[in-house]
Amino acid sequence: MPKVAKQQMSEDEIRIKILEYFYNVYKNPRGMSSCKILISKITSDLKKQGIDKKEVIRNMLYLIDTGWIRKETEESQFFTGKQRITTKKDFYKISSDGIDFFEKSSKFQKANKLAGINITNVQGVVAIGNNNYIRNEFTELFESLEDLGRQIRISNKLNDEEKINYQAEIETIKSQLIKPKPDKDIVRKAWDAIKAVATINGIISFYNKAKPFIESLLK
Repeated sequence: MPKVAKQQMSEDEIRIKILEYFYNVYKNPRGMSSCKILISKITSDLKKQGIDKKEVIRNMLYLIDTGWIRKETEESQFFTGKQRITTKKDFYKISSDGIDFFEKSSKFQKANKLAGINITNVQGVVAIGNNNYIRNEFTELFESLEDLGRQIRISNKLNDEEKINYQAEIETIKSQLIKPKPDKDIVRKAWDAIKAVATINGIISFYNKAKPFIESLLK
């Protein structure tokens, strides 16, 4: 019987699987230190998901560098006779940015985009997500755009340049949601630039979720 070739995953797909692994560990803690994992266990566990050691290490380096995963080093000491020996172990855990990747926007995320403005003086504005202020009536639209952007970023149907372009249009719309009367021309133009994702598997449902909120805003 011929050997079935291993299906090659893209770098983004590997990174998602690694981050999902850390997130699942975070969601099922056995104690305060259980979320910190040694690299030997990480590579062993992910090998069962079809990701070899080189792929794990290469993509973990990227995720650490971009802040999705944190590295923590712990020192311990012991004595052999009169000599004191110091050893170090590196542990890895998901960062708050990594957690935010999987979860809805939270009031506990840092928000300082409008530093220098006393936002409490502005009626109807709420803090939501990471460094975002919006009008209370646009909360659902903002969250649907967050979900759409997240799905675009992890899609393997788009190249990095396309992802950046679509994300920029989403951010353009979000930037209008702090205004009592968002500029409809700006929103419409940005939304028109996003419409192409409505035909992409894995993104369609997220696009359709945001669509009625956009249409309501543009009335």
